[in-house]
Amino acid sequence: MTELDKNTIKRLRKLLPMLTSDQPGEVTATVVAILRALNSAGSSIHELVAALGEPQKPRVIERIVYRDRVVVEERIVYRDREPAPKDAAGATVSAGDVLKMASTLLADAFLHDRERDFVCNVLARAEREGERFSITSKQSVWLRELTVRHREMEAGRG
Repeated sequence: MTELDKNTIKRLRKLLPMLTSDQPGEVTATVVAILRALNSAGSSIHELVAALGEPQKPRVIERIVYRDRVVVEERIVYRDREPAPKDAAGATVSAGDVLKMASTLLADAFLHDRERDFVCNVLARAEREGERFSITSKQSVWLRELTVRHREMEAGRG
């Protein structure tokens, strides 16, 4: 049994991923190229398998079981999910507040495309829904962060 040299290993590293092709002809050509590379090195597919060594089991550290999925395996730790806060800080933003914040934010050109789309959508909903208007706590936080960033930029200019 001969040991594989560096050039052969380098060549096989390029060839082996090509076995995943969805074209049967490419897979066949790759197998032929692998066998040719092994043959020219005086080796066979058996020596390639022997060079790969024994498969190793993945090392498992801990097993955490949530109600809907298993994260890792070994020791079982049961945890209940934390309930979502019912009244998140700043979740209540009135339509009037949104109209003021959005018009101020849209007046300056510091918003990225995604941020501008968000502000435009929230503004349109606030105008359309009036008193029935509400947004999620994440949306509220994002809108307030944009407003704070705008104030900081204004303070930096002045």
